[in-house]
Amino acid sequence: MGCSNDTTSNLKVTVIVPSVVSHGLDVHTGIPFMPHMAAYLASSLREAKYQVRVIDCFGEEFSRVEKIGDFYFFGLNNKTITERIEKDCKLVFVYCRTIEDLVSTQLICEYLRINRPEIKIILFENIQTVNSFSLKEIARDLIPSYADIAIMGEPELRARHLAECAINAERKKMQEIEGIAYFDDNKNEVVFTKKEPFNNNLDEIPFPAWDLFNLNGYWDARFAHAPVKKFTKFLPLLTSRGCPYRCTFCVSPAINPTWRTRTAENVVDEINFFRKNYGITDFHVSDLDPTISDVRIQSISKLIVANKLDITWKIAQGTKIETIKSRETLSLMQSSGCTFFSFSPETGSQRLLKIMNKRFDKKHANDLLKHMNKIGIRTQACFIAGVPGENWLDRLKTLAYVTKLVYLGVDEIAMTIFTPIPGAELSESLNGFVHYSELSHSPRWRRDYFMINFFRNFTYILFFSLKLTKPRKVIREIRSIKAQNFETKMEMSLYKFIRIRSLAKKSLESRS
Repeated sequence: MGCSNDTTSNLKVTVIVPSVVSHGLDVHTGIPFMPHMAAYLASSLREAKYQVRVIDCFGEEFSRVEKIGDFYFFGLNNKTITERIEKDCKLVFVYCRTIEDLVSTQLICEYLRINRPEIKIILFENIQTVNSFSLKEIARDLIPSYADIAIMGEPELRARHLAECAINAERKKMQEIEGIAYFDDNKNEVVFTKKEPFNNNLDEIPFPAWDLFNLNGYWDARFAHAPVKKFTKFLPLLTSRGCPYRCTFCVSPAINPTWRTRTAENVVDEINFFRKNYGITDFHVSDLDPTISDVRIQSISKLIVANKLDITWKIAQGTKIETIKSRETLSLMQSSGCTFFSFSPETGSQRLLKIMNKRFDKKHANDLLKHMNKIGIRTQACFIAGVPGENWLDRLKTLAYVTKLVYLGVDEIAMTIFTPIPGAELSESLNGFVHYSELSHSPRWRRDYFMINFFRNFTYILFFSLKLTKPRKVIREIRSIKAQNFETKMEMSLYKFIRIRSLAKKSLESRS
């Protein structure tokens, strides 16, 4: 693999998580995804005897807001970040969490280049969310201006060796490490080593080092990726990695194409560890597709019940609902504490599903949705508007399906607008943006944005109008909003909409 880590106990490294970035304070941006890959990286480096420090901008000062152009940064400023890096630290890993946050990542690196030029900078990517991006696709834009090295894929095992090689400038040994990019001074170009491997034994990876993070910022913010309740401690949970599907709008086929799992026992051990040692009672399952194995999800549920773990858990990202084979599985999930289930029809149009290269079984999904409504699991259906090739007939079919879902009992919908994420198959289908961080769920640079956003807003209006036929649900949601005990993302989004504007106003006024 390359370098030895016999001397790593003397080496200090810092892991930096950039600010959460909101584009124009749009409610579809500025989502504080808890940095699970950064926590795994920190844990792996610590296990290899490095002295690890974490600087998480949002977690440490989420209420501080800075505006640059149309971007709002929630978190520490670059001067404070630099001051918190120890003087004898020679290496930092900077997290590329989402495409929206990339502007923060770049500005941090730029500031470090000027004020701490002796520090080596390694970028690493988030392979577990659909609004991440492929570092490989844009590495030449980032190296050497912003970083020395980029590490693609899962960073844990390779980062241990790469860190010492980078600190000691052992270029020849670094060339042996798979899945990285760096600037070759002799060739005057960015060099890519051979394709990175994927770890198939996820149980061997140590639990994420959340003890190195200031989690209070995430808990005090009271908005997250999954719905959260007031005064409840929550954490993300990865029960698997990768995705076996090949949706053309998604970056996962490029950066995380193979589904690999942790055993049910290992997953429940992690739940119990953080519940017992840190008082975590709410877990947000953030896999791309946690439910692919019906047997495994049943096993996890049964073990939670058998261990009498008093917790709640939620499927935060839109999983593939067809992989849930029966109502029995959903009942087991509910009995073990599952309270929220997000799934992704994407569209009501079969023609568009073909363009997306995605299968969706409406009949099966509808049946399971009715059952979740019956047993009390709150549900979210996710849609994408503006996929290249979409027409008004496709949109009418989506509106029809949204109508159907409301009458079946869906609790909320989410509609993002297609944006060409670097690494996705459809990434070359649109252009016109100035900075990659403009590739948000509300890409205002699109020439047809006004029309597509009109359709999105009309869909939401239709949804809320139809929800009035479900007065019990409406009353329940009003009570949840008033108590700040959010059971759906929509309930939380209203609070978030008000909170981020208030934070931005106060923070910017205090410095004017």
